[in-house]
Amino acid sequence: MTDSPAVEIAPWKYDAPFVYSITYDEATIDAISNSYPIHQEYDIPGHVCAVSGYLGTQRIERGTSMREVFHMSPEQLRFLADRGWTVSSHSHSHCPTGQEGIDLDLEVRVSKIELEKALGTPVRLLAFWNDLAIEDQIRPIAQQAGYLGILGIAHPFNGPDFDVWHIARGTVGRDMEMWVAEPIASMYHHTREAFPGNLTRENTRGKWLVDITHLVVNRLPKACGEGLWNRCSTPAMLDARLSEVRALWGEDVWAAVPEDVVEYTLLRRAATPMASQPDEGRIVCTVRLNALPAGLQSRELSFTAHVPWSSVRVNGGAIPAGLRDGVALWTAAVHDGAQFVLSP
Repeated sequence: MTDSPAVEIAPWKYDAPFVYSITYDEATIDAISNSYPIHQEYDIPGHVCAVSGYLGTQRIERGTSMREVFHMSPEQLRFLADRGWTVSSHSHSHCPTGQEGIDLDLEVRVSKIELEKALGTPVRLLAFWNDLAIEDQIRPIAQQAGYLGILGIAHPFNGPDFDVWHIARGTVGRDMEMWVAEPIASMYHHTREAFPGNLTRENTRGKWLVDITHLVVNRLPKACGEGLWNRCSTPAMLDARLSEVRALWGEDVWAAVPEDVVEYTLLRRAATPMASQPDEGRIVCTVRLNALPAGLQSRELSFTAHVPWSSVRVNGGAIPAGLRDGVALWTAAVHDGAQFVLSP
């Protein structure tokens, strides 16, 4: 029997060098008419943050930068969901978080129930709305309601150790260079590193980037005002962004909806691989799972292992595996006690 070999769980699924997601706050109809065809072209799924109280309606009240926009109906959300997109709750009413007497149970818990009824599938993430002034009050309600994480607002890059209860998202928006030169009051944290044209292999390697945009249109409704442009995009700008992501890492990028990244991460953190090498021709890895969060749907993890062979099989070839520079890589479903046997 030789020394125990090193078998590790990859930080990201498929041991991807870069993970990319993009979210559309408000779930307005342009996400299906303008954004969806571009996503199809680049084979990158999207995610919409829906305000449950506005489904299928036009927002007409005063005092909001989103006045006059149309929100997707349940049928339109299901159309996207059937094609790999996902939906989070962006509250019930999008009321100001500083508003006196705000009903957080309605905005956080009930909105989840409403969206799940409309979609027919679980809603696993909450997206912060308005600002982060009452983040500490919202988080425990979201946890009790059964969410798996919260889409926040911060510097856009997440490392593998990110906080699932404050997932960093950064805005991609129009006229960003002008915004940096003359910033306006905004809770959205912009960074030159996330601008279209400024992603590099160096600043994205090992990271998860979650972009935010709102409307994707060539012309805003007149009631929205010029100030909203710093968090909206045009179709051409979205096309440039997704093209940039694909050109940067090609098929090696893990283009994923946020839920898949959160679930992979929670599963990874709950798993412990234990490896041994009983003889020269086998490496045996047993996976232990501890304290899995309730509602976790994902069961797949990616593993890496240094092997002394020029070729490798996992479980006799039943599980596809690759080998590069002496490192084996495989992705497989796991359960407590799952066992993988590596051999040449």
